[in-house]
Amino acid sequence: MAGIQDVARLAGVGTGTVSRVINGSGYVSSKTRDRVERAVAELSYTPNELARNLLQNRSRIIALIVPDLSYPFFAELACAVEQRLMVQGYKTMICNAVRQSTNEEEHLSMLDRNIVDGVLTATHSLKHEQYFRSHKPIVSFDMFYHEGEIPMVTVDHERGGRLAAEELLQAGCRRLLQFRDAEEAGRFSFMERHRAFEESVHSAGAKCRNVYLEWNEFREDYYAEIAEKALSEHPDVDGIFGTDGIVLHCMRAALMRGRKIPEELRLVAYDGTKALNTAYPSVTALVQPIEKLAEAGVKLLLQRIEGKKLRRDKIVLSLKLRRGMTTGHSGRRSG
Repeated sequence: MAGIQDVARLAGVGTGTVSRVINGSGYVSSKTRDRVERAVAELSYTPNELARNLLQNRSRIIALIVPDLSYPFFAELACAVEQRLMVQGYKTMICNAVRQSTNEEEHLSMLDRNIVDGVLTATHSLKHEQYFRSHKPIVSFDMFYHEGEIPMVTVDHERGGRLAAEELLQAGCRRLLQFRDAEEAGRFSFMERHRAFEESVHSAGAKCRNVYLEWNEFREDYYAEIAEKALSEHPDVDGIFGTDGIVLHCMRAALMRGRKIPEELRLVAYDGTKALNTAYPSVTALVQPIEKLAEAGVKLLLQRIEGKKLRRDKIVLSLKLRRGMTTGHSGRRSG
């Protein structure tokens, strides 16, 4: 495999001149540039990207930490992030924490060892202080830190919870069940949807029961078990709100029991991932703008890597209510 010295020797120039031609930096006469480009083509020379990045103290790699890549929301987010980073000349290192804080800690330590240029994190099993110890660029999805310390990209979860409650209440539900994260989930912005949903239901004089899910647990068998248990313990429930995965399992469990959807049971899902596309009846869902979340997160992180001053350290995006058959609608979309 030809090296930069071989190109320089064939073109009759120094390695510094070859480097300037390849990188497009500094002045090189047109005649010399032509000789170098012909030598590069003749030798099929490919620049050593890794060596060049090391000289610039950059790896051109971004770490994306997610709780569990098997969960549809995080899988779609990872795909969207990777596509946007690729356009910007970066590679993505997917870090699957899988319920272990030690995994998250190891991924974060790579940042301090200069293995990656920055971190996008969608999971937080670690204490806040461990994120603060790193002075490298980090951007969070959904986790709120002290203002200005770590930028955050999120959606208006409070509005999402309120819209879900209104949809079920307008469909006639009076005994509602919410699958929610436990309070120890902490300062995640998505906790606002649970509060808003429960408050809206109570304000309408209806009943809201909460089923608390284990933290950072996304296994399909767990969802199936918790859905079966909830429907057994609350046979009178007429409205259900939860993330895509749990709602799909509740639908299956209800239909297996002979309950009619939406005549006897109505459901609203949260996330609106492609996993819902295979379900029948079609599922009413609050749809998170995953593509826009990825775009905003990548943009913020690259601004931090380049040392630019951020105009905003918190970006809140809108979500949409996509109506389906599980609340008695045929598929209209509401902003």
